[in-house]
Amino acid sequence: MTTTAPFSPVDVRPQLSPAEFYAEYANKKPVLMKGAIADFPAASRWSVEHLAELAPDLEVRLKTGLVSEGRTATARLADYCQAVTEWEQKTPAEQDAAQPPAYLHDIPLLSLIPELRRDLQPFPAEFLPKFFRDEWWAFTQFFVGPSRALTPLHFDTLLTHNLFFQIHGSKRWVLIDAADRDLCYTHNWRWSPVDPDAPDFERFPRFRGARIRTCVVEAGDLFYMPPGTLHKVTSLTASVSFNIDWHDRLSSRRGLTAVRHGMPLQNLRYNLLFALGLWARIPHRVLMPALKSYFTYIS
Repeated sequence: MTTTAPFSPVDVRPQLSPAEFYAEYANKKPVLMKGAIADFPAASRWSVEHLAELAPDLEVRLKTGLVSEGRTATARLADYCQAVTEWEQKTPAEQDAAQPPAYLHDIPLLSLIPELRRDLQPFPAEFLPKFFRDEWWAFTQFFVGPSRALTPLHFDTLLTHNLFFQIHGSKRWVLIDAADRDLCYTHNWRWSPVDPDAPDFERFPRFRGARIRTCVVEAGDLFYMPPGTLHKVTSLTASVSFNIDWHDRLSSRRGLTAVRHGMPLQNLRYNLLFALGLWARIPHRVLMPALKSYFTYIS
C-alpha cells in the first residue's frame, strides 16, 4: 500500500546570531533562516544564464539519470545552461513528456570561477568553526539545474553539518531525523529506496515510524541540517545554490567512528583530515591538498 505520511514543518526563523544558532539548532534540528542572505549581491544577480556568461567554455561534469546512480557526462557550461533555459520554456505538459536536463551537482564553482566570490559578501563565516572560516569558499559545492531536478532520499556521506545557501530559484526539502535512519532501509551507506512523499508501507513497513519534516527554501534563504539528516530535494524552478559541509568536534568524532556502521573507508580518510584541522589545529592550507578530491568529486 502506498500512502502519504504526515509531515511537520521545519522551524522558520529570521537571521539568527551565531550564539542563537549554536544554542538552539546546531547538532539538534534543522532550521530555515528566511531571507538571511537576501542582501548578497548574488541573490539579485545570479541565474543559470549569468553563470554561462561568466565562463561559457568551462567544462563541467553533470549527473545523468538518477542522481543516486552516479553516472556523469561532460559539457560546456554555456551549452548546459542553454539546455536548462530551453527546458524552462517548455509547458508543463511538454515537460511531463520529456526528461529534464542533467544536474550540475557537487561542483566547486567558487574555485573554478573566483569572481563569483565578490557577490557573496558579507559572508556569515562566523557560523562555521574556525578551521573553515578563512577560506570558506574552498569548502563550497554547487547545485545548478532545472526545475524537476531530483535528489532521492539520502544523507550526506561524511556525516557533516550542512549549511545550504539558496541563491536563485527554489527547492522543496523533505527531511527525516538522523535517529530514524534504521526506518529508511538505507543501502550503499547513505541512499534510501523510500519515497517519503509516497511511501510504500507494504515494502517498507518500518517507515511508518519515521519523523518527517518539510520546507521550501527560496532565493535569499539560508538552511541548516544537522549531521545524518536524511533528505529528498526537488527543484521547483531552475535553481542555483551551494552548500558547505562542515564538522565541529562532536560531529567529527561521530564521523571517525562511523566505519563501524558501514561508512566507506575513503570517507574515514576525509573525516580524519577534518579532525586534524579541528583537534590538532593543522592549518587549512596544509590539509586542503589532501581534501581537494572531496570537493571535486561527484557523489
